[in-house]
Amino acid sequence: MPTKTEGMGILTHAEISDLFKQFQARIKKKAEFEQGKEYLLKFRKSIWDIYNYIFDTATAEEYSAMPLRNDKTIAYFIYHTNRIEDITSNTLILEQEQIFYQREYQKRLGSPIATTGNELCREQLVGFSQSLNIDELKNYVKEVFAKTTKLIEKMTFEESKTKITPQVRERLIELNSVSTDETAFWLVDYWCKKDYCGLLLMPFSRHQLLHLNGCLRIIEKLKKQKS
Repeated sequence: MPTKTEGMGILTHAEISDLFKQFQARIKKKAEFEQGKEYLLKFRKSIWDIYNYIFDTATAEEYSAMPLRNDKTIAYFIYHTNRIEDITSNTLILEQEQIFYQREYQKRLGSPIATTGNELCREQLVGFSQSLNIDELKNYVKEVFAKTTKLIEKMTFEESKTKITPQVRERLIELNSVSTDETAFWLVDYWCKKDYCGLLLMPFSRHQLLHLNGCLRIIEKLKKQKS
């Protein structure tokens, strides 16, 4: 988890954790749902501050660097996290075309894949990351993040209890947004067993923070190497 560092402009571990806990405690209760959403939106604002720090700090070369044994790359983490948010918000909840397809982001990014990237092995990550247009990756993040935030703002408690239908699950499979490789396809069942509220709790909040923390660890390691 990030700590508040001079110039970073992001919240401390305790502050972000508290926002998530407040959101988590309220979002399943009808009387507190709207308040829970407010905490989620504040949480996502803190996530956006982390994105801005990464965008302002990381060099083009650092997006594809892999200095840590247990982490991947900044470009991969950002691509992966936002593909998942795009897929779950647009295909599973809104039942609309994903931003990735609608706005031709595979071509714009220069990405060799249209999936979440779970299936990529460690040896493929640097090459994959180097293939991405980082400016377009930033644009993709901005569009996905903004649309999901609007979705959250409009969602009612009653809508949050909606479950993914078999028809929507089949549509997800048909899109090939998730690889059929066993390292990735488990996501289909994982998401489709949740209701909309469950998706708020994972792809739209905890998952974002998990991988952005990985980005921050990489940046910190690269700073130490330079010094």
